[in-house]
Amino acid sequence: MKAGRAFEQSTDDRSGRVDAVDCARGLALIGMAVYHLSWDLADFRLVSPLLPFTPPMRLLSHSVASVFLALVGVSLALAHRDRLNLRAFWRRLAIIGAAAALVTLASLVFAPGAGIFFGILHCIAVASLLAAPFVAAPAWVSLAVGLAAIVAPALVHSRQFDPPWLLWLGLGEALPNTVDWRPLLPWAGVVLVGLGVARAPGVLARLTSPMRWRAASGPWRALSFAGRHSLPIYLVHQPILIGIVYAVTAWGGLAPKPDDSAFLAECQRACVAKGRAAADCESSCQCVADAIEGSGAADRLATLDSASRAELKELADACMGR
Repeated sequence: MKAGRAFEQSTDDRSGRVDAVDCARGLALIGMAVYHLSWDLADFRLVSPLLPFTPPMRLLSHSVASVFLALVGVSLALAHRDRLNLRAFWRRLAIIGAAAALVTLASLVFAPGAGIFFGILHCIAVASLLAAPFVAAPAWVSLAVGLAAIVAPALVHSRQFDPPWLLWLGLGEALPNTVDWRPLLPWAGVVLVGLGVARAPGVLARLTSPMRWRAASGPWRALSFAGRHSLPIYLVHQPILIGIVYAVTAWGGLAPKPDDSAFLAECQRACVAKGRAAADCESSCQCVADAIEGSGAADRLATLDSASRAELKELADACMGR
């Protein structure tokens, strides 16, 4: 047993893997799955359709994204300790770019009204490209530029950045209708902060020390394994979750969805009349219908008190991006 652990330790040393980083990424994968599961449960009417929009779930979403992106910076520092290895860098960037393109294509097929054009994989690809020149820079440079990128959207935002070819920068005022949105700013700043922290004096030495922490127990080893294979897990986890939820609902006999076609038709007509794209109106009106159904007020809208009406209006505004 000791010989086996010694062999694994020497293998990790040669491969440059750091269990602590892989385990942190594995924990982020669990958080990601929990958040995406909330969407799947809401889509199948097993929980309130508002669950993914609640403050705890939004906090979970942003926390998971922050961990993933910060670890991108840490991984850049670990993989390119002395200088940028261009061959390895471009190979990794090509893989992430291809995965991002696959996600976009799948979203256009399965969620045409809310396609992903700049989600977290797209952000990782572009942010990695921007972070590459900072790999050999002093840590304080990466930290300063990263913090500036994080606060930039709060200081600079304008409708001039609202056109689709500029919206991904994160400086516009419009919010796109998409199921995954991680604009370059502020999120690229998190990558740079992760890079700066990893390159701070003594950090890389501690992370790569022969005496560093190792994942020895079963759960930690499983997390480390997941962290080492985070990209394929990211790509396949949603189909798996959706399949599981579908099986549970089919086995449990989910109540049939009420007929809301008349409401949807009128909502979409009014939405398009206000100048919004038909595809955006379709997904937004479906969101409103789901919110009303989840509230339990679908059959008594005419008798709601003012507080309940105000709550439903707030939900409708959120769906419409207002």
